This record gives sequence, structure tokens and C-alpha cells, in this order.
Amino acid sequence: MQEILSRRRWFFLQISGRRRIGKTTLIQQALQAAGVSKTLYIQIPDSDPAGVVAACNGYLETFGLEERVHSLGELARLIASLAESGYVVALDEFQYFHRKPLFDFCSLLQAEVDRLSARAGQVPGGLIVLGSLHAEMTALLDDRRAPLFNRATDTLELGHLDIGSVLEILRAHV
Repeated sequence: MQEILSRRRWFFLQISGRRRIGKTTLIQQALQAAGVSKTLYIQIPDSDPAGVVAACNGYLETFGLEERVHSLGELARLIASLAESGYVVALDEFQYFHRKPLFDFCSLLQAEVDRLSARAGQVPGGLIVLGSLHAEMTALLDDRRAPLFNRATDTLELGHLDIGSVLEILRAHV
């Protein structure tokens, strides 16, 4: 992940692995080690669009950002805008966008990802998506019929780690 962050250009990173392996902590440590201060972390709830929008606005407030969104389309545009200004945006539990009420978000995000990818060298930020349900993440990002197929620039697959292994990795990368 350090290599990806050190590029200082647009990236769309998919991180998958089993639950409870400390993916979020590993990402926070990597961002800190790379000197990335502009970050936004959003844990997507298993909800309808209104619930996702409300959760996103809560995270925007928590991270000290003034922007607010009123729809999934505005969320996709905000992610792009933040990436253009150097933010790394992490969407945790991304697999919930495979659920029917939220699936349109993937098409909306595809348009923004394609626009950012076309200008990758001029976009200093990136997008990280994390998921714990492998089948749904695969359906969103690896299925040829899915809007985001072949859009990820990088993929990290984390195997099952115990707490000791996670601490060892963190110590080695700090």
C-alpha cells in the first residue's frame, strides 16, 4: 500500500479479506506513514439510500468537512472532488452497494472514476474500497457486467490475521 500512496496520483484500490483482520487500522497506519493528511473514512451502513446519505454526512462532519450530500449521485461527485483536491477516501463495507436499493451508486461512481482515470496524473488523491463479503465485492468489481468492472487500479487481498500478526505488520511499517 505504501507504493500505491507514494505515487501521489489517482488510484482506485480494492482491499478485501476476512472480517475482523484490522483492515481499517492497517489503512490508517499506511496513510499516516505516507504522510497523507487529507483523508475521509466512511463506513457504509446496510441501509437504504437515505440511511447511507445520513451516515456519509455524519462522517463528513466528524472529519471536519463542510460539504454535505443529499443523494448517492452527490456522494459520487463529492468523492471525485475530494480526490481531485488530494484526499484519499475510504469506503468501508463497500459490498452493500451490491444490494438493490444502493446498486445505482456503482453506475454513478463509474462515471466519476472514468473521469478521474482519464486525468490520473493530475489527480493527487484516490479511492479505497474495503469489503468483508467476498462474493458481493467480486460481483461489484470483477463481474464483466457490473458498472465498476475493470476500474480498480490496484487490489490487495488480506488473508486472515490474528492480533499478533497485525501488530507485527504495523511495527514493520511504522
